Amino acid sequence: MRELLVFIFLLLLGGHGTKADDVIYGQQQGYNYGTVLVSTIDGHLRALDTLTGREKWALKEGPVLRAPSSIRQGFTFLPNPMDGSLYSLKEGTLKKMPFNIPQLVHLSPSKDSQGVLYAGNKQDVWFGLDPETGIKVETLSSMTSERICPANKARAIFIGRSEYRLSMFDTNDRNRHWNATFTDYSAHLLPTDAAYPFQHFASSSTGHILTVDADGQIVWEKDLGQPIVAMYLLQHDGLHKLRYTVIGRESMERLIKVLKNSDVIEPFIPALIARGLVVMTRDNARIVVYM
Repeated sequence: MRELLVFIFLLLLGGHGTKADDVIYGQQQGYNYGTVLVSTIDGHLRALDTLTGREKWALKEGPVLRAPSSIRQGFTFLPNPMDGSLYSLKEGTLKKMPFNIPQLVHLSPSKDSQGVLYAGNKQDVWFGLDPETGIKVETLSSMTSERICPANKARAIFIGRSEYRLSMFDTNDRNRHWNATFTDYSAHLLPTDAAYPFQHFASSSTGHILTVDADGQIVWEKDLGQPIVAMYLLQHDGLHKLRYTVIGRESMERLIKVLKNSDVIEPFIPALIARGLVVMTRDNARIVVYM
């Protein structure tokens, strides 16, 4: 039931899909852009080769989102695993709440106009990773400090992780309460690397990733088998933001078909998601994929 509640939200963004074969279309030589680090809903961090999409290693952490599996009439909330935003479910209608889980934790203890009490706490941890193997070599937090493999410490890259725990209580009915835990790696991210030449598209409901170069050519495709909640670029100085566009499964299929059958030679303009369309512009022409 917990998985059902989470995927209800994901399915609002796109349809179901089947696992596709990993495909490599071409390689860019002579540059080191680091490693693409993908966070999936099941808690895995997967390191992918930027040029080929080949999986280098995978690190299993706790689930990105933990929420109740039961539905309480008039007091059910659906969290978005991508950013922790909350939607209230009442009488079959979803309504977005003004604050997400991290914001409510920062504001706690607090009370809203409907008589709901909020209480929360945040736990931060730094862990050092060997970028070549994904092995944790050190963990640092306010609670503990642990060195696991000191020999690899010199090349370790530190990644910050924040865990937000939120509890909500209905003062009008003490039997109604709701708890959730949301994990985020974005609080300590470095800016986007302006020299990064690729664009990534991710399916909203599957683990399908499509990578396109500056000329609009497909570089590689990969299916991780789990919905993607975040993407990062792991470089020597740490974790950078990595922009990507979320689209529905059918739109992904149409986009791939268009790119394979179009001579895109001008610089590829970032996809614009507007009015149900994926629009890509080259020269004075527009490639339109209906969602």
